[in-house]
Amino acid sequence: MNTVVILVLFYNVVVIGGIGFYIWWRERHEHTTIDMALGGRSAGVATMSVTLAITYLGSAHVYGLMEMSFIMGAVALWFSFAHTILMCVMCLGTGPWIRRIGVSTIPELLGLLFGKRIRLICACVAGMVVFGLVTLETQTLGIGISSMSGWPLGWSAVLGAGIGTAYVYMGGIKQTMWVNLVNACVMYAAIIIAAIYLTYSLPGGWEAVTQHYVDNGTEFKLSVFGEPTLLASFSLAAIFSVVFAQSVNQQGMQACMSAKDEGVIRKSLWIAAPVNGLFGIFPVLVGLAAATIPEFAELGPKLAGATLVVTLLPTWLVVLVQAGFIGALLSTFAMSALAPATIFAKDIIGSSKKEPMTPEHEKSLIRRTILIIGIIAAFMTFFLHPNIVFAITWLFAWLVPFFFIIIAGLFWKRSATAAFQVIICCWSVNMVWSFIPQVKQVIGLQFLENPHVVSIVALVSVFIFNFIANDAKEPFFANGRYEKVEGVTQ
Repeated sequence: MNTVVILVLFYNVVVIGGIGFYIWWRERHEHTTIDMALGGRSAGVATMSVTLAITYLGSAHVYGLMEMSFIMGAVALWFSFAHTILMCVMCLGTGPWIRRIGVSTIPELLGLLFGKRIRLICACVAGMVVFGLVTLETQTLGIGISSMSGWPLGWSAVLGAGIGTAYVYMGGIKQTMWVNLVNACVMYAAIIIAAIYLTYSLPGGWEAVTQHYVDNGTEFKLSVFGEPTLLASFSLAAIFSVVFAQSVNQQGMQACMSAKDEGVIRKSLWIAAPVNGLFGIFPVLVGLAAATIPEFAELGPKLAGATLVVTLLPTWLVVLVQAGFIGALLSTFAMSALAPATIFAKDIIGSSKKEPMTPEHEKSLIRRTILIIGIIAAFMTFFLHPNIVFAITWLFAWLVPFFFIIIAGLFWKRSATAAFQVIICCWSVNMVWSFIPQVKQVIGLQFLENPHVVSIVALVSVFIFNFIANDAKEPFFANGRYEKVEGVTQ
């Protein structure tokens, strides 16, 4: 085991273990029970904003953007731009609305709007989508550790999953938030220094990188607009999938649900947007550079960028960069594991019980579920290595109809029948678009990605099915007010 791996692991053990132990000690000392899911709804601007930002700096942003920029160029930055838009939507829209209502999960909100059947169906699908994200984060953790150590990807992913599980296991979301705050400082200091250092350590500098693309007739890869067809297919798909899916995804909304109040969420925009949005520049530059240097390019898109960072930077800087990268990945892993565990505890097990679970029982159930999720995700990494960004946009497409039916239920009308019809139509189209490609070729829409077509179907079907619905009720936020709903914990 080399020095870099030892130091990065030591850093994570100290930060994660230290903060987790302190929260556990406070729990024992004050004779309280840790609120694994929401941390007692006490998060302030600093912890909430950084957690919101770093939760979405996961596999797609770190090594996924290196992989995509290696293949398609700077147009990959649109994935990062889409997340900046997402921060605005969440901090000014869906986050404050959902915190005002006081629910603990997105399926619980859907249940309040449309009934128990919709809650259970959406809980199962949302839980499995976020579990899919956990497997991608596990793969990317494996890539990061493998690039440092030279170990096989599968066993590197097992180690990453173990650390990621520890990130959230002891103190739940409160532990995750405080570890995030430390990791954010380390991460940004590291990538700023690394970007400057690469200017001098790259063979020929950034000028040689630019000249490579010009000489090969692929200078379009240096522009964020790329080729017109690539811009239309990738950038719009990224924006559609990220904004419509993630703005109502349990993975990120759990941070908003943990905030002290709506004001904390709105103020968090000023930190969350730049912390999230600016990060993508560095991995895209690394991917572009790696594709121009033969010794890295021959490794392929998955490992080229990661290996370049480890090879060209001095050991002390590699430790900082990898600690920051691994920290961002671990944060997303932790929130992605906590989200389905929370949904399982509150929406699948908790909602089926006549009596509410005790805090101790809920804490124990969430911890066991997180552990099982980590084990399964690590095991799957031995067999599955999908393209990270494409896999994520496909997963996001499953959550797109949630956005449209939630907006309709909050501000227009609530119809359980219409909501059910919308999600069935959208999920059916997503399956057809994924597994029967002949359909989109026959109708001449093969340029549309899953998020494109699912968003269009969701928007159209929401209007059609709500107009013809016979069971529609007034919107949840009727006449600018909101109603108190029995059973919602404030």
